Amino acid sequence: MIKVRNLHKKYGQEEILKGIDISFPETGLVVIYGPSGCGKTTLLNCLSGLLPFTGDIEIDGKHINQLEENELNRFRINNIGFIFQDFKLFENESVINNVLFPIEVISHRDKESKYRKAHELLRLVGLKRKEKQIVSKLSGGEKQRTCIARSLINSPKYIFADEPTGALDSKTAKEVMEILECISKKSLVIIVSHDQELTEQYADETIVMKDGEVLEIRKHNRYKTSKNLIIEKHIVSQKKHAIPLYFLFHHALSSMKQKKWRTLICNGVTSLGLLGVGLAISLSSSISINIKKAYTSLIDESKVIASLKEDNSIYGLYSASYYEALELKDKYSDYIVDVGVDYLANFESYFPDDNTIAIADTFYYSPINGISARHINEYKWIDVEGPGKMYPERVEQLQEDEVVMGLSISMIHDICFALKIERTVESLSRYLINNTLKFYFHFENDAWQYDDEQLVTLKAFSLERNPCIYHSSHRWNEYMFETRMRFPTSDNVSGSETIPWILKKVYYFQIKDRNEDFLSFARYQKDFDPYILEIANTNYFPWLYVGADVRDISRIMFFFNTIDCIPPRYYSYFQTISNELNNPIYGTIGGYSIFPSSLMMGFSNYMYFSSNEETLIEVIDINTTLNIDSNERSVLPDDVLSGHYSQSMNGGVNFSPIKENLSSGSMPKSIDEIVVSTSFLKKLTGSTSIPKDTIKVAVTTSEVAKPNGEVVRDFKILELRVTGVIKNDKPFIYQNSDWLISFFQSRVGVSAYYLMVNTIAMDVSNEKHIEEVISKLSKAFPDYSFMNPLTDINESIDEVCGYIEIALAGFSSIAIMISIMLLTISNYLHVLESQKEIGLARCIGINKREARKFLYSHSVIMCLASFLFASIELVIINIIIGYLLGNEFGGGFAVDFDFKGILIMFVLAVTISFISSFLMAKSVSKISPLEALKK
Repeated sequence: MIKVRNLHKKYGQEEILKGIDISFPETGLVVIYGPSGCGKTTLLNCLSGLLPFTGDIEIDGKHINQLEENELNRFRINNIGFIFQDFKLFENESVINNVLFPIEVISHRDKESKYRKAHELLRLVGLKRKEKQIVSKLSGGEKQRTCIARSLINSPKYIFADEPTGALDSKTAKEVMEILECISKKSLVIIVSHDQELTEQYADETIVMKDGEVLEIRKHNRYKTSKNLIIEKHIVSQKKHAIPLYFLFHHALSSMKQKKWRTLICNGVTSLGLLGVGLAISLSSSISINIKKAYTSLIDESKVIASLKEDNSIYGLYSASYYEALELKDKYSDYIVDVGVDYLANFESYFPDDNTIAIADTFYYSPINGISARHINEYKWIDVEGPGKMYPERVEQLQEDEVVMGLSISMIHDICFALKIERTVESLSRYLINNTLKFYFHFENDAWQYDDEQLVTLKAFSLERNPCIYHSSHRWNEYMFETRMRFPTSDNVSGSETIPWILKKVYYFQIKDRNEDFLSFARYQKDFDPYILEIANTNYFPWLYVGADVRDISRIMFFFNTIDCIPPRYYSYFQTISNELNNPIYGTIGGYSIFPSSLMMGFSNYMYFSSNEETLIEVIDINTTLNIDSNERSVLPDDVLSGHYSQSMNGGVNFSPIKENLSSGSMPKSIDEIVVSTSFLKKLTGSTSIPKDTIKVAVTTSEVAKPNGEVVRDFKILELRVTGVIKNDKPFIYQNSDWLISFFQSRVGVSAYYLMVNTIAMDVSNEKHIEEVISKLSKAFPDYSFMNPLTDINESIDEVCGYIEIALAGFSSIAIMISIMLLTISNYLHVLESQKEIGLARCIGINKREARKFLYSHSVIMCLASFLFASIELVIINIIIGYLLGNEFGGGFAVDFDFKGILIMFVLAVTISFISSFLMAKSVSKISPLEALKK
């Protein structure tokens, strides 16, 4: 029997229960009814001993406010069954494990009898076929039935149900109330509810509350159904309450499985810490030899790599000045025709309100579609790019206000129509002989309050598919935009301007011959060191070069060099310090990358080689759009080779300057020709003979990572002719050193900004002199760093392996601290995520000491899993490291396996588990059951 006397409960200054006096019968169904916030749930929590209060609550002669915490926990789990509105179950456990939990904690019965009782209860609540179902997959009604079965497993005298039908539909709610009614025949069922209409149908007694007070107690004489639940006599357990180990084990595994990535990361890192100790003991110096062999296979032991000590780059594009360009033009007139001007502006948005050309001196407005301000900027030089035929006659020199236009047939018809002459080329030619034909450009931007007209005279025209303007002045657009239209300009191409009509101005060289000839020459001239020479493209001339092949472009943009780099010609300076240097390889961001610290060299972007273009296209289709997770895992056909710095160890194509005698063939004479290794040819053609047809290569021109994890690439297919073969069992292509820049700039179209040299790898003819060569170079060029990566690595390996046994204690300490930190974080997160389950166990009656086992079990299993992973890793490494490195790079490998490493790793794992659990144990004790259940 329950008696409540003068019960008060406050939260801060607010009094929730105001001196309640009430008694409950020994059996029956009592409903506490009232509006939200009236104190119903608070009263129930006080009755169960989950909340402190003032006053007195006597249950079966025991004053629960006088009980110690452990006594109260034991009383609660022995006498009270809980049914919650939102079920409060162990979501990742099965139905039967949830039901068994209370009786497993308190009962000394044999396992068979416990399971028999649980099965019977589940049958009675209609869950016979759901015993092994995971709770998270049940419906709301099924979860509530599970909760009811759990509340009955210990045959408690009292069932406390907080809004047991609140989360259920009406049909399921009625079924639940019928079950509770049956339970109330042998137990006292106290229900807190706001659903008066439903609960009063089954209540023996209704207590109405409002504002923390009992307003009314109504007793009901109801006819009870004959249906009954088999409820055993109340169990009073003398057993020490303990959560079963199998439950803790399963709960920990479920939590780890649910947070599998965090678990894997924590276990992985912890296992690596353990593995480090095992490796230090079992491998020691024997691994040194094999690591050295592995590194030697990546970068030649006789290489010296020059790189920048500091990156002092200034980000941004800045045009060089006209006078500097003119000085270079005069000095290198064998290559450069003259200097031109380009304005980087969106002329369509500059003149949104009008951007047209019209015939002057007509009685009505006669616009001619096809010519605009864009054509003024992208005009062509008559003496370099002039048309083959002009009408009515060829014109070589023009005044500033005279032009030659490239007109389409439709434009010629429009002009003739406006002039009221026959619509033919001949008619327009005769008109120009006998008359002066003037046009005016009309430019308007209302937002700028800009309106301007510029008059020009048409001296001749040519037939063109794409309309254009020709002029003999090489800076005619500068005259039009700056002198006549008075637009201000800026050479800060990439910077923002306060005035929107400032034109970004860049000078360019019009060269005589192929751009690769000029650029290869200029790359090694000191006069060009302060500048960047960029092949023009659609970024600079959107209309002029649309669809153009980069090799045919003769305009070279002229920028200041704002990127800190090593001029390629410095290689010759390095040679003056040591004549043992040879065969330079130029490292760049967008051509061929060299990473001295990570010992990687290779093509910066993915390249695919094949002798079959159709096969290559299929490979491109597969690799154009890839998911990051599966990036570069696509299997290539047998007749396709891939090149990238990340694949230098995995059979990827690599590059070397030609430094050996050719097995057959001849040296390449252009950047479209290469020498290849026998392995390269064997893979692509099945033969080592020089192929008659060209080799096709697909080069990545752009790579964009999308938010959804996809990487989208664009490719360009080029042809390379093989002229010679060098014997080598690895796939190599050979050319001169400059090819790594010229090919990517003049064939692929990579920006010069991505082809500035940041490293130079050079061979040393006598590897014994490497240290001497590095010392000389470092003194002569203090702004650069010179290194042989293998020298530093070999010294480090020797030093580490020599003192590895001595350093074991220190290494172990570091491993322990790192692992403790990681596991403590993992345990902390586990406690946070398991607060609801821990709070549930505490509500049912588990004491703080037992509740900590949720933490201990997680910590132990995590460490044991880490130990298992580390042990497997150690065994595997011992077995395969020799095979992997020895067979790949030559030489044998023998390991003396020492099981002492396994034993020490186990001790270390147990230690980590103990310390981590100790650090987090207090956080479990501080968990408030009711607060935890709200999460």
